Amino acid sequence: MKTPKKNPGKSRRYSHGLIALASMAATTGLLAQAAPTPETVPASTADADSEIVELTPFEVSGQKDEGYIATETLAGTRIRSDLRDLGSAISVVTKTMMDDIGATDATTLLQYTTNTEVAGTRGTFSGLNGQNDEGNALRNPGQAQRVRGLTSADNTRDYFVTDIPWDSYNTDRIDILRGPNSFLFGLGSPAGIQNGSLQNASFKNEGQLSHRVGSYGSQRASLNVNQELIDDVLSIRVAGLWDHENFRQHPAYEDDERVYAALRFDPKLFKNKDFRTSIKLKYEAGDIKANRQRNMTPIDNLTAWFRPVDNTSAAGGMGKLAINTPYQARRTTDDSLENGYGAIDSSSMNYSPWLSDTVNAQQPYWTMNGDTGETYRVHGGWINAGAYGSNGKLTGVSDGVPNRWNSGNIYSVKGYGGRATDGKYPLPLSQFGGYRNQSLTDSSIFDFYRTLIDGDNKSEFQRWTAYNIDVSQTGWNDRVGLNLIYDRQRNKTGGESLLGWAPAITIDITENLDDYYLTSDGSGITNPNFGRPFVTGAGGNGGSWTYTDREYMRGSLFAELRTSDLTDNKFLVKLLGKHRFNGVASKDDYFEEKRSWQMYANSQAWNGYWNANSGATWPFTDRAPTAIIYLGDSIANLSSASGANIPGINSRIELQDSPVRVFDPTPTVDLSVYDDPWTIPAGSTLLDVFNPNNTSRPLTQESNPANMVGWTNYTQNALMRGNGGENLEMLTKAEMTKKETTSFAGSYQGFFWNDAFIPTLGWRYDKVKTKGVRAKVNPSNRNILNMADDVYVMPEEYADAETVTGHSFNWGGVLHLNRLFKNDPLPINIGVSYTKSDNFQVTSIRRDLYGTPLDNPSGETKEYGLTLSTKDNKYSVRVTKFETSMKGVNAGLSDMNIGGILANGLNWRNVFLYELGGYVYSGRGQPSYRNRWTNAYPKYVQDANGNSYAEGSAEYTAGMAAATARMDEAIRGWNEIQKYLDTKGFFQAWNFTPTGPDTALVDRSTYISDPVKYAPTENTVYSYAPSQPQGFTVTADTLSKGYEFEFIANPTPNWRISFNAAKTDASINNVGGASLTEFVEYMNSKMMDTSSPTGLTAAGEVPRWGGAGSCIGSSVWAPWYAGYQKLKLKEGTTADEVREWRFNVITNYSFREGFLKGTGIGAAYRWQDKVVLGYPMTSDGLYDLGKPYCGPTEGAMDAWLSYERKLTQKINWKIQLNVRNIFAKNELIPIYIQPDGQTWATARVAPAREWSITNTFSY
Repeated sequence: MKTPKKNPGKSRRYSHGLIALASMAATTGLLAQAAPTPETVPASTADADSEIVELTPFEVSGQKDEGYIATETLAGTRIRSDLRDLGSAISVVTKTMMDDIGATDATTLLQYTTNTEVAGTRGTFSGLNGQNDEGNALRNPGQAQRVRGLTSADNTRDYFVTDIPWDSYNTDRIDILRGPNSFLFGLGSPAGIQNGSLQNASFKNEGQLSHRVGSYGSQRASLNVNQELIDDVLSIRVAGLWDHENFRQHPAYEDDERVYAALRFDPKLFKNKDFRTSIKLKYEAGDIKANRQRNMTPIDNLTAWFRPVDNTSAAGGMGKLAINTPYQARRTTDDSLENGYGAIDSSSMNYSPWLSDTVNAQQPYWTMNGDTGETYRVHGGWINAGAYGSNGKLTGVSDGVPNRWNSGNIYSVKGYGGRATDGKYPLPLSQFGGYRNQSLTDSSIFDFYRTLIDGDNKSEFQRWTAYNIDVSQTGWNDRVGLNLIYDRQRNKTGGESLLGWAPAITIDITENLDDYYLTSDGSGITNPNFGRPFVTGAGGNGGSWTYTDREYMRGSLFAELRTSDLTDNKFLVKLLGKHRFNGVASKDDYFEEKRSWQMYANSQAWNGYWNANSGATWPFTDRAPTAIIYLGDSIANLSSASGANIPGINSRIELQDSPVRVFDPTPTVDLSVYDDPWTIPAGSTLLDVFNPNNTSRPLTQESNPANMVGWTNYTQNALMRGNGGENLEMLTKAEMTKKETTSFAGSYQGFFWNDAFIPTLGWRYDKVKTKGVRAKVNPSNRNILNMADDVYVMPEEYADAETVTGHSFNWGGVLHLNRLFKNDPLPINIGVSYTKSDNFQVTSIRRDLYGTPLDNPSGETKEYGLTLSTKDNKYSVRVTKFETSMKGVNAGLSDMNIGGILANGLNWRNVFLYELGGYVYSGRGQPSYRNRWTNAYPKYVQDANGNSYAEGSAEYTAGMAAATARMDEAIRGWNEIQKYLDTKGFFQAWNFTPTGPDTALVDRSTYISDPVKYAPTENTVYSYAPSQPQGFTVTADTLSKGYEFEFIANPTPNWRISFNAAKTDASINNVGGASLTEFVEYMNSKMMDTSSPTGLTAAGEVPRWGGAGSCIGSSVWAPWYAGYQKLKLKEGTTADEVREWRFNVITNYSFREGFLKGTGIGAAYRWQDKVVLGYPMTSDGLYDLGKPYCGPTEGAMDAWLSYERKLTQKINWKIQLNVRNIFAKNELIPIYIQPDGQTWATARVAPAREWSITNTFSY
């Protein structure tokens, strides 16, 4: 292959001056001194004086591309081939097209390419995959893309899978191969590949300096200089990028800085010019620091507060309910009163299904000013540990001070999804899991168009180094070739968010805090933050990073056999033509480490303080310090949230070590007085705090706060900090994976009957060995991960169970009808093609919920193609009919908190089995409200009218016996669940060890008969904190079929047109897989019992915190099962956000004469069909797939204007103005809809109008 090459003869003397282009100042000085008269030139003028540059069969050059038309690719057979001779669906984006539309990376390009989508601020879909969490898209936007409505394609650089985002500053072109037909490039995504071809050094002197300014103060500068050091032997290229982009949401930004170098050495080792040796080296280092714009609006946990009360309708709200004191919300005995009495207790007539308690008991929270970062107060509430009863004994860490009304802390508004599944007032069909938390849609409440809610309290980063060594040897005029490549890439990507990846705006509706009675009579509002909007930060939020090290070694052997080499028979030469063979052997080593961390945790001393122990067995992740960050002033006086103009966070929010305000119940008097009566004076605010009418436990001095330390500041809580993942004690996940892949592949391409029929055959064999390790928690040390070098270490050997082999095949052909005839009778060129191919993708370790390795994702595609082009190749059109199926792909779902279900059930099983005050065995034998079955189910000791039986009566004794029997049945039920799942390997996979040994798995009655005999191993009774198995994945199968249309034209040398369209029908099936289905069926049988009055089994009735309403079955299993139902309901539905039709058209015209000479003008239009948001649900919980709810179509127009001229004989200048989304306005794009078919559930911000001006100097 030969391409034009500029004559370097006269340019040698300019080399030092041209290298000076490394800075803008140097360039400016050079231009100022230029003597020759400037001349306007067309954009694509080439030097008339040219030589020839030789390319090997293993490379392509963008220099041969004309306008938007590319003619060659490596993406079909790994050998340079004409695109028209390949049946696969391959699209090539040329450098010219990228320059015209102003695309610099995947997030600015994939909107324009055939049947591809990309997420992000300029994207065409959200990339949420059914979740509200956009963390993945924010941390790695270049990977948040999709092909044919299926899943993401593999990003590759020079056909090696990569985690590094490409950029146009050093990229020649982008080849997009759709479908699982990348059999010669290692194991790839069934969706295909998107390859960026990095620029090699070339044998000519050239350079380019570009500077761009754009919307919101963005700036970008790039330099690319190539220098030939020895004629046709040695050349070098250096490039650099400085890209500082700002976004519409203030203060969002992305800073991208890179350096790149390439060297080419073609030693003349052979006298015979038919033998050529080429050595190419490439190196890149990059660093991205960002705080990217959020594309999802905040979750709306606010507007329901202003709506009128209607507990039967989704349109209902809270009627501006205000909770006068935290104690009143749980007082059901006074629910005839106002001020929120009983509002959070489902048995109350005042119960509000929207009311939420923001933090847990004994969970320290920092109230903070989001504008200044000031801390108002650090509060921990009532401490139970240290309280005594009138009997002179500790009441236990569960009960605390006797006769105190239970209280919350900061009350706020529940999310839409939680309100929908409320146990007392559920919304219609909520049991099937169709409801979601709702996005804020009114920008007058919070301006999500222009404000990043996080402020500077979120960050993303990516750092990498990569190098490539490519040695090729060809002979006999490229009839035989050998290519050896070594490629190494190290990459680290991560991010951290104080607010998490799906923040919600809510409102503080608590008029008085829990210590109000010290200074107030309760008639006013003493909470200074009442009515102020807020977001919560810290808590369990944190960050994560992923480090990868990819090492590739690949060898290719190519040969071309021509019939003319074997015979002079013209017929046979015409019939049998030529044949290309390519063999590939490769070895890929892949290492990955993932770490996640929590930003803040309480000290062990704090956890020990409120648990009355050392704190060593309490998980550091539990009840993490939480920031309640207030945004602006109170809006309680508004009649509606509209127009509230809530600001974002405007300062750094950092939780400082601080004393925590708590109520300390430690006695300050002799305990002998605790048995004395205590009467609360009439009108005292203490009547809101304590219950004076408890007939079963009359009020005594044991409850009088005057006898205790009372409200005080606990000694400073020295917080643990994640420090961006550097503090190993704050890690919540750490895992390593190593994968070794050995592959052998071969391809054949034949050219029969005057090159009319071109079959392509391919085969690949892969052997993949995988091993990994996940750090385990240490239950005796706060569940901190054991990161010791001799524990957190990769296994030495690869397990046979994690070694897989597979064969992949590809076959197809192209028939050029014109070439069948000696004298072509057809007016246009016509080609037809067919391709069938399959492959499988080797990901990191993937496991089911039992830790069993899953099969790798696999795919199969069939493609039928028709290509038409004019004789002069100015116009070409390709139509492809495709059907791509994929099995076992990642469904894009989280672990669904499966481990949390079991941890909840087994923790509370232990509470009842051993009468635990907390969750550890040392706290056994502490009777309290939380471990009495009759506290949650008083019916056992009450008559039909709700009157309690007298203790000691026959009715009371019989009722207690029945309650004990039901409790024992519940304990046995959970024991059975534990035993069953233990045989499946569940607990080993989820990294926690429940109560053991098996001899301890008895019911309460058996245990108390001999506590020594049935005692458990003490370190198996603790607060379980499971972590999901390494590589836990929920899988699904997908099917995509449809048509793709591509039209490219260069009607004149200065007019370029590109059009593409796609019709796609993509659906999802077999969601979850066999093991998850089996688990759900088993657990459902152990939780639900339709014959029971409660609808639950005894195991399902296990109460939490003394309340039947919060029992495992209704408050843990049922919501989870509804979510699972929502997952299963996706089967047979259109994949999320798939548009049936989409098209893009791009055109550019350059004036080459007249007064507009040197001017270029272009435009693009992008259109997407309506999108399916959801489906009507029938009464039995099925979707009516024939009547989808759809969102609107989308259209966007871009335009650009350029001017180009010569400044000197050698230096060319071009200026270009690009405007993207010319007619854009502030609007939202719906993603999901609530089951009512009218209310948007989730929405993303539509791309905004943006502009840029680019100045480019080249020579």
